[in-house]
Amino acid sequence: MKKTLVLIVLFALPLLAVAQKYKTIELKPIHQQGWKYFYDFKKVSSPAALEVPLMAVNDAEVTQYTKAYKNWNAAGSVVTIIPLIYFLSLPRNGYVDPNTFWWVFGGTIAAQLGISAVAHVKLGKAIDKYNMVILQPSGRSLGVEVTYRFW
Repeated sequence: MKKTLVLIVLFALPLLAVAQKYKTIELKPIHQQGWKYFYDFKKVSSPAALEVPLMAVNDAEVTQYTKAYKNWNAAGSVVTIIPLIYFLSLPRNGYVDPNTFWWVFGGTIAAQLGISAVAHVKLGKAIDKYNMVILQPSGRSLGVEVTYRFW
């Protein structure tokens, strides 16, 4: 009796689950003002939040630029560890050469800013291509729709 009830519940539950329905959304253009990004005229809290619509167009060039942005961004994060490595490698007496400290600190900031600039250029190229793809007239409607399934 218990096994039959468990089997009925296991087979009926997926049929009743609402989360597995398909939902179609229309992709909106992305606008860029400096290092600020807007999706559907709403400010995006982080450029990483744009990954979903950028990958949704399934365009090779957009994907390439988006991955390049992520890689450059990760490299910028790794660069920030350099001052920590410098401090950990100091001798036991704790003497810090002021010139070396400022060169390491300044170089790290300069490298981080340069890498961030390159990353945002890559993201800008991805956004430009994304906007071209979604704004191309395709048959009866303007834009692209994405269908996805919640699990």
